[in-house]
Amino acid sequence: MIEMEDLDGLWVRLKGLDLRGLLSYWILNERNKARLYSVLAQKVRDLGLDDSVYDVFRLLSLEASRHDRKLMSLYERVFGTDELLEVALPSLSSLSLTKDFNGGRDVFKVLEAALKLEILAEDVYGILTEAASDDYMRAVFSYLGSTERLHRRTIEGLMREYGCGHA
Repeated sequence: MIEMEDLDGLWVRLKGLDLRGLLSYWILNERNKARLYSVLAQKVRDLGLDDSVYDVFRLLSLEASRHDRKLMSLYERVFGTDELLEVALPSLSSLSLTKDFNGGRDVFKVLEAALKLEILAEDVYGILTEAASDDYMRAVFSYLGSTERLHRRTIEGLMREYGCGHA
């Protein structure tokens, strides 16, 4: 199982991948992010927590799904196939964010974890931008990175609102 602390150094390992491997890895992880945020949104709703937390997780889920579709379209255009490579790196699907999330103060831990995910995503799009083989790809990756930056700022704002002491 991957722990949140493991995400801190993951980007170093990602920089060693070629474009196809990195894109394959990140497409799968955008899918995993979408599912994770969807589960978190539902858990927030089930626990009766503030709608603003639900709204953020729901937005992040929808955006990750949108990123997945955009990346998959780009992948098919560049590599001529929809077959993703298997990459031997930890998957975000093994994150254990939901198991200990029972409400109250736990929402702060989950927001901190979501913040780390968004920072990682922004970093990955930076790596993809550097690895891109043409201007169109660079523009797509740069745009997606900027949306991750907006997600990060949204989470930081929510954390400030709830007094999590970040940003």
